Amino acid sequence: MLTNFNRGIELADGLETDYARLLYYDLSPMKCDYKSYEYTRLCTILDGCKHVSVNKDIHFTYNPGQFIVLPPHSNVHMEIDCPTKALVFELNDSLLKKVTEKISIEIDADYDSLNEEKFLLGKINDELRKCLNKVTNVSVKADKNKEFLIDLYVQEMVYHLVQIKGIQQVINVEHDHPIYQSIKYIQENIRQPLSICQLAHNLNMSETNFSNSFKKIIGTTPKEYITNLKLTHAKNLLKTRNVTEVAYELGYENISYFIALFKNKYGITPKHYKSIGNVPVMYQYEE
Repeated sequence: MLTNFNRGIELADGLETDYARLLYYDLSPMKCDYKSYEYTRLCTILDGCKHVSVNKDIHFTYNPGQFIVLPPHSNVHMEIDCPTKALVFELNDSLLKKVTEKISIEIDADYDSLNEEKFLLGKINDELRKCLNKVTNVSVKADKNKEFLIDLYVQEMVYHLVQIKGIQQVINVEHDHPIYQSIKYIQENIRQPLSICQLAHNLNMSETNFSNSFKKIIGTTPKEYITNLKLTHAKNLLKTRNVTEVAYELGYENISYFIALFKNKYGITPKHYKSIGNVPVMYQYEE
């Protein structure tokens, strides 16, 4: 069971796809702080409850059957007084943009409260519950198409999510921070050579200031972020290509170095990953 938070611990039991990252938590009683980093977060509870403070101002308790949507870079203080299991979805910005641009929704929003609070606490309705169960069910299967199916179900989940009152105002918060701009550039050019110095120069920042600001907001250094994102892409590329091809496509000329990075992150070699998957423990959402 977890007794504290850091980004490494959060990612330990995670499952990444093109559109989302699934993070499972088995939490013991504690008091701690965490961030939503660069992603919009859909937070749910499987068992137990959380007492939460968002951005130091808003205090509430939420339980199974409820969810929170947090925009990027939110600061959360959490108090847990009983063993609690939770599942969090970090939703890729490209997914949110794709869904909100392609569907037409008549929005019924509480603009005044949302403009101040920038998050939403809601109830899991039947449509959302069915999607959550489909995602969690397929995530525990050793299926080579698992990540593709998860992305389909996550799209469906976001489709139902954005129709809930107020959600669109949370996920469409303007991302004008320079660090967010650098993240967007990294994501769009992940298969190209990426220089920390050039990223900083593009934002009119010194390399030291850029790196320090990046780590403060995102929780990792720019180099660590780029490496993790490259390795996420590597998992998808390995489905159709050999290890050497994947390494070269992602800019790793030293194959042994690429293999070592992959094994350090996922616990198995790239070759081994082609035959088995990383299966996290998930649970069913109750009615």
